[in-house]
Amino acid sequence: MPQNSKRSSVLGWPDWADPLATERLRECLRNNHIGHAYLLAGPKGVGKADLALAFAQSICCTTVMQGDASQACGECRACRNVDRGAHPDVETFDLESQSALIDKGSSRASLSIETVRSLRSSASLLPLESSRRILIIDDAETLLHPAQQALLKTLEEPPAMVTLLLLSDEPETLLETVRSRCQQIPVRPRPEVAISSFLMERGVEATLAREVAVLSRGCPAWARAAAVEGTMLKARRAEWDAATTWIDASRYNRLVTAFTMGERFGKKRSDVLAVVQTVVQILRARMIDAAAGAEEVAAPTGATGVKNSPLAISRSITASLQCLSDLEANVRPRLALETMVMQWPNLELQQA
Repeated sequence: MPQNSKRSSVLGWPDWADPLATERLRECLRNNHIGHAYLLAGPKGVGKADLALAFAQSICCTTVMQGDASQACGECRACRNVDRGAHPDVETFDLESQSALIDKGSSRASLSIETVRSLRSSASLLPLESSRRILIIDDAETLLHPAQQALLKTLEEPPAMVTLLLLSDEPETLLETVRSRCQQIPVRPRPEVAISSFLMERGVEATLAREVAVLSRGCPAWARAAAVEGTMLKARRAEWDAATTWIDASRYNRLVTAFTMGERFGKKRSDVLAVVQTVVQILRARMIDAAAGAEEVAAPTGATGVKNSPLAISRSITASLQCLSDLEANVRPRLALETMVMQWPNLELQQA
């Protein structure tokens, strides 16, 4: 299957990605202890695909940097081919490639058993140019149950010269038996200041860099793309405004929104989690402004929010974080969301 076209071009390890995840992967290369399967887990846009490609590049490189087996040269034919998606021993299987090669243009939202069968066929081949074949499964959280069972057969009896890299936004959706057979490497969000700094180093205007960093939810790969793609930034601004409206609504309207989102959770789990994460982000920004004595809370879009005391905001943050934890633990979505908003400050009483 073709290389993943969603990622941006990368030569070498991305200096903006989670340093702990980067170091864990590089240490495997330095010690020549390359596992048969890894699970890179983190939010969409955090840089999982870039790390996976850098890992593959270091394995395939024919001129690794002297004294550091984890550092690809970035210049040899193998490095360039990995970067272009043309290396015969590196393949990515994801929804995009499935649509192009298996579904013939349809837009299924889940990786199918046919895609896993294609991966297993590829895993049975010997490497052509490298010491190993590297097979990347992006969008792994969308694997249907039969597809996961088929993948499990490969994980239980891995070919000697194959390494699988599963990339997932929601690793908890994978079977425990799948997760337990992978080395699990969390790819964590980055601080806003780190994201804005790397954007400015790449020529992004300071004001835009700071706004993108705030809206990025700590995901530098998303930030890099959004800084040049207006539609991505516009959509995220709309999400921020919607979360702000929810926070500043009456108690009744808060509950109506919580009910609606609870009903959506089954089909739009990641979207609902993202909204609650945005709520936490807004509340934390308000906490900083409230502690500083700001009269109103500015949002990246220029909107403002109702001012609350630091104590009230702190309680709201605690309730929202508990809601995220409950949703991850499969507490009934409506109950978790309604419990959260009931613990937010009663703005109607404050404004009376």
